[in-house]
Amino acid sequence: MIYPDGEALLRKKIGLDPNSIGSDAISRAFEQRMIECGIRNINSYLEKIQESPQEWDALIDSLIIPETWFFRERESFKYLQQYVISEWLTNHKNTVLRVLSVPCSTGEEPYSIAIALLEAGLKPTDFHIDAIDISKKSLLTAQTAIYYPYSFRGNPLSFQERYFQHQEIGYHLSEKVKNQVHFLHGNLAKTDFLMGTPAYDIVFCRNLLIYFDIVTKEQTVKLFERLLNPEGLLFVGHAEAGLLVNSRFASIRHALAFAYRKSTVTKSPINFHDRQNNKKNSSPNGQKRIINRNYQPKTKLQTQLIAIHNNHLSENTKNDLLTTSRKLADQGHLTEAIELCNNYIKQNRVSVEGYVLLGQLQQAMGKNEDSLQSFQKAIYLQPTHKEALTHLALLKENQGDIINANLLWQRIQRLNNNL
Repeated sequence: MIYPDGEALLRKKIGLDPNSIGSDAISRAFEQRMIECGIRNINSYLEKIQESPQEWDALIDSLIIPETWFFRERESFKYLQQYVISEWLTNHKNTVLRVLSVPCSTGEEPYSIAIALLEAGLKPTDFHIDAIDISKKSLLTAQTAIYYPYSFRGNPLSFQERYFQHQEIGYHLSEKVKNQVHFLHGNLAKTDFLMGTPAYDIVFCRNLLIYFDIVTKEQTVKLFERLLNPEGLLFVGHAEAGLLVNSRFASIRHALAFAYRKSTVTKSPINFHDRQNNKKNSSPNGQKRIINRNYQPKTKLQTQLIAIHNNHLSENTKNDLLTTSRKLADQGHLTEAIELCNNYIKQNRVSVEGYVLLGQLQQAMGKNEDSLQSFQKAIYLQPTHKEALTHLALLKENQGDIINANLLWQRIQRLNNNL
């Protein structure tokens, strides 16, 4: 059953676009909480969450599952260190670097920022990190700062040895790092979010915009403009690069970092109305969290792959391949996600969306040549696809092909001017 009033309430309170996760997922969350509360009528439950902050928190936690690990999308942290070493330390002596991580989930991202800054040469008194999330449950985990192997995938053992103490229950983060991060509860979708707070030099907000409705997207981009100092850096997720193409932020063009600065050139007002498909392209690396769709990756993956290899796919299964591929990517199963995406493309050879997702997955796996080909195929099918053009331009720059990269940036600019 679909609950339109419930969806409307989520849109109003947290800016959620119901289409980004699907009405079925939202309905399951409502029904789960109604069972827990012993309530059968949706109107009665809606009244309860309006009156009970505790039940509202429980509903949020049933919709949102933290999905993050230390130094996820590592190039962002590498560029952060490069910026601090080459620019910040030189031009901002006797100044405290202010950093915002939102949403901060269970803490892996803000703690990664703290470690990156310490290793870049900053002293603990040189920087301040605010970490904000809408989930009180996630914040409690973050403040406890005890982690398990799943949070360290992709990192060398020396990383754990330097900053964590392995105890009987998990890995305990060192107090030196833990004390650098100040956790706060907050809702980014509120118009008065951090109103009156001094501006930040760095903002990490990765893979959240794709879940917002149009109004909240626009509101959040304007919020970033307010929160950031003139020379500040904004880090977003992989899938959100396309959302900022026509904003007042300019890419710093560091491959796979997806960092932006306020543009010195006034551009036309941001318009998300022509970019609705972008919200479906969930980034395999940029997201801090995934939305609970009651997905069981191993069980469903095994079922899907058996069907694929036996060539007994139903039409519904074919249509679900891209959705399943994105879910697997969000869970960190990139190899399996690529396999499903390739099988989708075999049956949908003119799917721009399929080639863009495949390119993102290949890029996340470090297969840049394969990624180039995928984005080129997407552009061949749709020459005006800004997200594919942006990814391709960044890859060309990373390879040192500045001439062709500049041609792509000029092409993107012409598209912007024609809006």
